[in-house]
Amino acid sequence: MLADDTNLFFHRKDLIELSTLANAGMLHSSHWFKVNKLSLNVDKTCCSVFGPNCKKNTALTLYVNGKIIQNVNCCKYGIIIYNDLKWKKHTDYVYTELIKYVSIFYEIRTKLCNNGLRMIYFAFVHSHLLYGVEVYANTTANHLSKFTTFNNKLLRILQNRSIKNAKFRIIQNPFYFSIAVTT
Repeated sequence: MLADDTNLFFHRKDLIELSTLANAGMLHSSHWFKVNKLSLNVDKTCCSVFGPNCKKNTALTLYVNGKIIQNVNCCKYGIIIYNDLKWKKHTDYVYTELIKYVSIFYEIRTKLCNNGLRMIYFAFVHSHLLYGVEVYANTTANHLSKFTTFNNKLLRILQNRSIKNAKFRIIQNPFYFSIAVTT
């Protein structure tokens, strides 16, 4: 068996202490995998040093079973985390994932009942917006406003409303409240 998507997080202010702690953690984890008959693919294992002032060349030398683990500037744990903890790339990624639903929603909006549209919205849009929001919502208001505007556009499409409608008219529609609450 494989230990898929296992994450270890260590925290220290000093990089040398962090390296020592992380290597000890990797040693314990490797032993735990072996005892539990799991295997760790070192070629797919990577590490990254995160922090608001993190330079791209800040790297640790970590080992698993005598092999050096690759250092990366970006990790994907369902959300895209860059080592400088900026969220533009993640918000852009989510936006590109959601943009493909515009044409689909135009096609289905007159073919399904409100309850069906609501289920599709929650399954394909709402879940993307909320996944990891506790982490990435600390980004700039500019990145989040793109989500709000886009979410409102998708909701207007599903309600078969004009994209040019004023926000207050859409918010007053009871269907809007039954679909989602946007900020």
